[in-house]
Amino acid sequence: MSDPKTEHEEEQPPVKEKEEKEEPIKVNNSNLVELKNACDDYIQKYFSTKAEFIQNHKHTDFKLIFGYLSCAFALYGGYYGHVTPFNESKEITLICVVSYFVLNFILVIYTFLFEKDIIFLGEKNTPDMKERLTIHTNTKKYSDIYNITFEFHGNNSSGKTIVTNHKISKSFGNWFDVNGLMSIELFEKELTNGLELVRSGKSHLQ
Repeated sequence: MSDPKTEHEEEQPPVKEKEEKEEPIKVNNSNLVELKNACDDYIQKYFSTKAEFIQNHKHTDFKLIFGYLSCAFALYGGYYGHVTPFNESKEITLICVVSYFVLNFILVIYTFLFEKDIIFLGEKNTPDMKERLTIHTNTKKYSDIYNITFEFHGNNSSGKTIVTNHKISKSFGNWFDVNGLMSIELFEKELTNGLELVRSGKSHLQ
């Protein structure tokens, strides 16, 4: 005769872990583009989830709209030129071609003048503070130094305004091992410390 207690224990579903493990991030550590992209992606993930900022996608939205418009002109111009005799279609085709290049030129100018090296725009409102955070990142050619700039603007409940900048300049080797595996814990620590510094109103360079 089987033990009822044993049967009951066997029927219990496995207890799920409270927190899922962070998925490992591994890149080719000899490729600076991959290293930068991995860090950029994780910065966006960290501030929009763990730091609980609401990400503003205005730069991405602008580029998507103009990108889709330029593609639409290119596709329509190609289609119209294909189904219509050349002499009848050349004016419309010319308009589409010019529009395509103008829209792409606007995209280049917008990226250069406005988006620059911004990878994250976010806002967070709490009972004590209204916060706006901008993160810039860049690397120089043939250099493994990754530059992270925090721009913080906060208004607290007493009416005081805090405007501070904080810059981190460190080698990718501080966060990636010889196999290209990111130490998420160490990278998060950098981001957390940077956020705490700008919130405190103290500008700093690392």
